Amino acid sequence: MSNRNIANYKIDDPLEQLVDALPPLTKHPGVWLREVILPEWKLGISELSRLIDVNRPNLSNVLSGKADVSRELAYRLGALFNDHVADLLIAYQHAWDIEQERGRREEIKLAIARLPEP
Repeated sequence: MSNRNIANYKIDDPLEQLVDALPPLTKHPGVWLREVILPEWKLGISELSRLIDVNRPNLSNVLSGKADVSRELAYRLGALFNDHVADLLIAYQHAWDIEQERGRREEIKLAIARLPEP
């Protein structure tokens, strides 16, 4: 069980729960995390993997854009930094996935005839 004093993490203002904007979808969420968040906190991959108890090679794959930011990883990062980071990474990964799959979605729409409205 964690020794955290949860009173320090209580969100009193509901607006603090909102995720305002996503980073540009030109970068994989893991790459953005490596380039923006880690330098801000002066963390390297090894130190981060130790702090959040995640396998270093798996974390490296995420931070190099070879693997998705899982919800589990986002939750661990949120526990380390703050919940906004978790919410942002989950939303960012979702938006990234949609953007990456846009072409395939259009291919499928062209291959399947849509039913007329009832």
